[in-house]
Amino acid sequence: MRLPNWYRVEENGVRYYRAWNLHTSRMVSHGFSTRIGGVSREPYNTLNLGLAVDDDPETVLANRRAFAGALDIDPERIVVPRQVHSNIVKVVTEADAGAGALDHATAIVDADALVTNVPNLPLALHFADCVCIYLLDPVNRAIGVVHAGWRGTVAKIVTAAVEAMNHEYGTGPGDIQAAISPSICRNCFVVGKDAAEEIFKAFPHDSRILSQSATDKWFADLKNANYILLRRAGVPGANIAISQECTSCNPEDFFSYRRDGKTGRMGGWMSLRDV
Repeated sequence: MRLPNWYRVEENGVRYYRAWNLHTSRMVSHGFSTRIGGVSREPYNTLNLGLAVDDDPETVLANRRAFAGALDIDPERIVVPRQVHSNIVKVVTEADAGAGALDHATAIVDADALVTNVPNLPLALHFADCVCIYLLDPVNRAIGVVHAGWRGTVAKIVTAAVEAMNHEYGTGPGDIQAAISPSICRNCFVVGKDAAEEIFKAFPHDSRILSQSATDKWFADLKNANYILLRRAGVPGANIAISQECTSCNPEDFFSYRRDGKTGRMGGWMSLRDV
């Protein structure tokens, strides 16, 4: 894997991050947005893409148009789910185009991963510390985008997405190009006993994922956990690009719920290009 395997891009004042392996495939338009380049006011300043927070909806739509313009996709065709920290995968078709794009009430109901093989149908998830995982099957021309907080990680949402792509499109895990976005790092993500117990059940005795920081506190590494799940699913390590950026450590670039509480949302968006 090329290093650095994620890099920062600025287009028309909009700053976002791009995975090298997905970009060089030339098969997708994708990006993980920052907080730079929009018009929202504090505490959502400036490029908040989430309609499910208390930001002004018209402002959010202006921000979505700006990010979509940077990615060269149609903002009115994005497909947005109502994220609930589950292991539910939604197979997206042309009939879903625009769900949640202009009004969160029309979003796909209760899903944390979207997969499709429809060109020019952007999948759009939103984040404020959780991990975004991008999946590309270059052989069968299919994509997926996954939202994984600690609950979704424990529930193996990324595994479910790989399995859904295999079932729907014949995707071989060994062909997948995957990318793990900027998200909260191990040193910033401290969890209590209940969460630690659930993480331990999913990754027993694995100090790469969970280590104790105090009597009743633990550090958890969600990026590495999802890397391990991808490897278990059969995705080659050389095909997985992991961002080293931490959303909590970098207040200039990223919103962070853990750091700030009331805040905006970054977008993890991807669209399959025409042949």
